[in-house]
Amino acid sequence: MSLNVLDATVGELRAGLLEGRLTSEHIVSEYFSQIERHNINGLGVRALISTAPRESVLTQARALDAERKEKGPRGPFHGIPILIKDTFLTKASMGMATTFGSAALIDAMATENAAVVDLILDAGMIVLGKTSISEFNNYKATPPNTGGWSSAGNQGQSPYVVGGVSANATFLGHSTPCGSSSGSAIGVAAGFAPIALGAETDGSIVQPCSRAGLYALKPTPGTVSVANVLAGPTFDAVGPMARTAKDVADMVGLLMGEDFTGALKGSWQGIKVGIVQYEPWAPAPFVVEPVDEFTAQVKDGMRQAVEKIRKMGGTVAEDVTLSPFWEYADFMTSRGIDADSFWGDYSHSRYGLRDVFDALMTKFETAKVRTLAEMIQYHRTHADTCLPPGHSSQAGLESILEEKVNPKFEEIIKEMREEARARIDGALDKFGVDVILSQSDGRMASLAAAAGYAVSALPLGYADFNGRAWGVNAVAGARGEAKMLELMSVWEATFPDARQSPPQLRETSNPAL
Repeated sequence: MSLNVLDATVGELRAGLLEGRLTSEHIVSEYFSQIERHNINGLGVRALISTAPRESVLTQARALDAERKEKGPRGPFHGIPILIKDTFLTKASMGMATTFGSAALIDAMATENAAVVDLILDAGMIVLGKTSISEFNNYKATPPNTGGWSSAGNQGQSPYVVGGVSANATFLGHSTPCGSSSGSAIGVAAGFAPIALGAETDGSIVQPCSRAGLYALKPTPGTVSVANVLAGPTFDAVGPMARTAKDVADMVGLLMGEDFTGALKGSWQGIKVGIVQYEPWAPAPFVVEPVDEFTAQVKDGMRQAVEKIRKMGGTVAEDVTLSPFWEYADFMTSRGIDADSFWGDYSHSRYGLRDVFDALMTKFETAKVRTLAEMIQYHRTHADTCLPPGHSSQAGLESILEEKVNPKFEEIIKEMREEARARIDGALDKFGVDVILSQSDGRMASLAAAAGYAVSALPLGYADFNGRAWGVNAVAGARGEAKMLELMSVWEATFPDARQSPPQLRETSNPAL
């Protein structure tokens, strides 16, 4: 039987497998067909930098089918396909390079898997491909390249935006898929897999998902292993993106080693929501170009959402006052810290990344470069591929290479965390709410990153002017995963039309389930 790859959820596939209506071999074949139709060909969304060898994956799928029949499933993800971000190391035996988005590593094979890769393989999952990213987690260029661009994968495209990324797009402009986990979100939206993993410092999971009409959650940093992942040691976490709250909850549970099933109550009873004022949280024009029509649509959409939540019995506090990320510059300056450099060039979030990269490169059996310095030089000598017109900067990498040890870093981070947590927790307490929401371009993820808190994405609508998806981001205080999943489950029930498949793909993808 055919699959509706644009809408199938992990839960639906799992039911089909358990009931004997589906096999993992058949499911994998359907997703490979969709990848062939639209990754490079067709709509050309470029969600994947590399695809796993088809025959090898089909062999794995057949083995998992046999195991399920003989012994039963390992768990909720037995025989389910998944996509992973191309910042996760994968062994050469998996048949996929690890590029971090750089053409310098297009054929680089690692000797180890990321810890999360071993975890999902042990759970019986099938990795179909490694997803495109904003190169080097969007730290390559200054100013940043457009979201979703890398020299290894070219420009990732939102399947919702007709015509793709516009020529004059700002780096997270309305026509871009955002980043840096852009390909993971694009891939699920385009029907390449029902679920994907990304990694986030500051918005890299939740913002691409908001542009792809998906649910997502970045867990609390430190609760999920980032071993053998290109990730900073302070702010980063690996997290899922999927079509339902249940699928997100199951994956977060696998990653964190906890059971979040009880959080999926599907009710507004016992959860109170606050929404920040729009104007203080509006994105800067150089990040997302202002479009008055879209701003009006978002404001109206948020107003209607509040009305519907209240009609369904929910409690909403509007105009919650909470300082956005960029206002923290004043706080840092008051502590005698150069706020322009600390915040303006994101040196706080990328601190130590040079050493992380160089250490990861010792775990490759084949690679043209072995250090960040060698990568920068490779880019210079292969500028036509690595630094093409429109993407000719690698000033971010050069700055990381030249980074000096900051003896005040731990002190700075401690103070920043205390201040950010005090502001979030204070707002939750003052307004008597469990979760605070902002519209998805509003950088709630930045404030969550400063606090070291989890953050999530929930879909809500699609822009009239270009089709891009938009939604809300949510933060719920310390270890807020359960409360955000509780919100996610009732949000899905309240706004069933918030997640829709891309209209451009409906006629060229298998329509039947």
